[in-house]
Amino acid sequence: MLRQLPLLTLVICLLTSRCSADGPGYKTSLFNGQNLDGWKVSGCEPLVEDGLLVLNGPDGWLRTNEKHGDFVLELDWKARKSEGYDSGIYIRAAEPAEGKPFPARYQINLKQGAEGNLLGLDGATTKGLIKPGDWNHFKITVVGDTAELEINGQKAWKAAGLEAADGYVGLQSEVPLGGQFEFRNIELTDLDYTTLFNGRDLAGWTGDTRGYAVEDGAMVCRPIGGRLFTADEYGDFSFRFDFKMTAEGNNGVGIRTPLKGDPAYVGMEIQVLDDHSEKYAKMIQPWQAHGSIYGIVPAKRGFQKPLGEWNHEEIIANGRQITVILNGETIVDANLDEATKDGTLDKKEHPGLANERGHIGFLGHGARVEFKNVRIKPLR
Repeated sequence: MLRQLPLLTLVICLLTSRCSADGPGYKTSLFNGQNLDGWKVSGCEPLVEDGLLVLNGPDGWLRTNEKHGDFVLELDWKARKSEGYDSGIYIRAAEPAEGKPFPARYQINLKQGAEGNLLGLDGATTKGLIKPGDWNHFKITVVGDTAELEINGQKAWKAAGLEAADGYVGLQSEVPLGGQFEFRNIELTDLDYTTLFNGRDLAGWTGDTRGYAVEDGAMVCRPIGGRLFTADEYGDFSFRFDFKMTAEGNNGVGIRTPLKGDPAYVGMEIQVLDDHSEKYAKMIQPWQAHGSIYGIVPAKRGFQKPLGEWNHEEIIANGRQITVILNGETIVDANLDEATKDGTLDKKEHPGLANERGHIGFLGHGARVEFKNVRIKPLR
C-alpha cells in the first residue's frame, strides 16, 4: 500500500511454470536451464551450458535461496571425469563456518566409490547402484529426522538421526580435485506448505473477488482491485509467493488482519511497491518502500528485480518477530515490541500489532500486480 501523504502437502513452483497444484505435494523446478535464479553462489563459479548446471570450480557451493524442511528432491547428475571425481549434495544445510568453503552437514556424497553415502548418519551407505560415466538419478526424501535415498530407481538406504529441522539444499563444487559435474532436472516437492492459490480460480479467497482475475495461472490485481483475503485465519506462519510489478505498481500483503478496517492499522501491511519508480522515490518515506511493515519498520532496498520479471518473497510471522526475505535477501527482520518501544514511525496508532491471528490479504491500490505460487506453512 502507498498512501498519498496528507496447506499439508501442496507447495509451489519457485522458478518455472512446470508445477502441479493437484495431488500430493507441489513439484518445484529448482533449475530453469537458463540461469541461476533461485540460487545463492558462494566461492565457486557455476555455469549454465546447454541447459545443464555445471560446477566449474573453484571450491565452494551454491544453495537454494530458501530453507526446506520436509521434502522430496530429485535430480540427475554426471561426473565429467572418469575417475577421482568428488562432489556432493547438501540437505538441511546451514551456511559454512567462517573461513570454510563447505557446510558442516548434511552431505550426500558424490565422491567416486562413496556415491550416495550420507556423511554423519549411521546406516546411510550404499554401493553398486551407480552407472559410471553416465547420468544417475537420485531421489532424496527427507521427513522429520529421517532421510531416504533411491538411486536409479532402486532403494539405497533409509536412516534416522537428522538433527536440523530445516536448511538449504545445495551442491558442492570441489575443483580441481574433484573435477567438473553436471546436473539437470533438479526438482523439489516441498511437503511443509499448503497452496493458497490453485492457479485456476479464486477458491479459498474472499473480499474483492471482482477486482482480481486469473490469467495464465497467475492471480492478477486489476486497476480496480481492492482487498482480497484468505478465507482462513493464520497466526505464526511462513508465507511464500511470487509477484511481478508493472510501472508504479502498488499493492500490499496484509497479515494477521480482520476482514474489516484498514489492514495497515487493524492488522499489519507488508508493502508491495515498484521501488524503481522515480515518482515513488521522491514521495515515499523509508517505511513505505517495498517489503516494509507499513508505518513501523523500513525495509532494505535494492533487491527487487527489474520490471517485468518475477520476484520471490517470503514473509515469516513468528510471535513478535516479523521477517521479510526478497529474492533470497533478508530485507526486514524486526521484533514488533522493539520496533515500537518509542512509538511508531508514522506517528499513528496500530492496534493490529497486538493481533495473534488473522487473515492474509493482497491489498490493491489502483495498479496491476501479478501473483503466483502462493502457499503457506503454519509454524505452530
